[in-house]
Amino acid sequence: MRLKFFALMALVLLTVLSGCERVRTVVVPDETAAPMEDATLKIGVIQPSNIFSTFSQGAETARAQINEKGGVLGRQVEFITRDNQPVATARPTPEASASAATELIEMENVFALLGPVYSTNTVAVGPIAQEAQRLLLPGSSSSHVPESGDYVFLITVPNAFQGSVMAKFAMDADELGATTAATIHQADDVYSDDLVQAFQTAFEAMGGEIVTKSTYTVGDTTFSELLTEISAAVPDVIFCPSFLPEAPLLINEAREMGITAPFLGGSAWDDRERFLSVLDDNTVLDGSYYPTNFSVATQDADVQEFVGGYTALFEAPPDGIAASGYDAMRLLALAIETAGSLEPVAVRDAFAAVSGYRGATMISRYTENRHPVKSLAIQTYREGQVELYKIVAP
Repeated sequence: MRLKFFALMALVLLTVLSGCERVRTVVVPDETAAPMEDATLKIGVIQPSNIFSTFSQGAETARAQINEKGGVLGRQVEFITRDNQPVATARPTPEASASAATELIEMENVFALLGPVYSTNTVAVGPIAQEAQRLLLPGSSSSHVPESGDYVFLITVPNAFQGSVMAKFAMDADELGATTAATIHQADDVYSDDLVQAFQTAFEAMGGEIVTKSTYTVGDTTFSELLTEISAAVPDVIFCPSFLPEAPLLINEAREMGITAPFLGGSAWDDRERFLSVLDDNTVLDGSYYPTNFSVATQDADVQEFVGGYTALFEAPPDGIAASGYDAMRLLALAIETAGSLEPVAVRDAFAAVSGYRGATMISRYTENRHPVKSLAIQTYREGQVELYKIVAP
């Protein structure tokens, strides 16, 4: 019996030890295994599928460069993209933009948002990002965009500066020498209305006169009524910071009616490839001018790093919309590295303190309204093609 008892105890002890060994094998981590925590930095991108697509392409150029150099705080950057253009043939909508932002924040838990383009869409997203303490870095320029709060920063040249520069350019005796102007903008659009207001304020402050103020509706293809009014007023310049396809169609119809006044646009004209695809003959655009925060002709090492990286990825030169996407991602990475953490308040404060930034564009600093202080490029059309006219310092 005693032998049987000892044999039984030995079997039990062996079983217990074997079980402990199995437990130890399961719970003790392999030192060579990958860490359990998420090693990526998830960034949300709100991008319409069929317009201003170069914004996300510019951001992707920055992401590729950052990841190649080790990422941000050792994390690889991952983009999670949502389309805010429900109908491919229509503009992206504020409702779809807000829905995309909510989904990216609540379901995907992204750290920050890049985009959207169109100020009308961005003002719908601003309060969502602000409440969730997510940095919002859009491809839009209206002065109303950052009003949602201190987590919303403009990246491109603000409308206030665009409007002021174009008004001075119009009136400069060495440039267009204008004393009268007509304005045209898209009805119910935050960007174009804000930019027209900035131009008008500056133009009138310098002694100029706005002789007609016109609006059109998105989707319009003929503009005879407003152009007839403008023709009768004979303005020296026509300020039309609107979108494609309406802007090139409008210019073409004006020339067909015999209106010869130079057209001035806004940064939305710099969706260059699409803008030039609207008309069969782009020489009717010759002598028109528009501002942008970027020129591919800028001979600066940082700018050319962007140009080279973008061209290698997308086999075409970048435009001003692409530059905004690139700088948004680069600035976000810089702010996180400066903060040394992913704590939202610290990153926000580091972003607000940015100075002397050099990327696709150069930002000397941010104002208290979260507007970047930066130079502006004026582009012109010659023989149906875009070329740099001049750089204007802030």
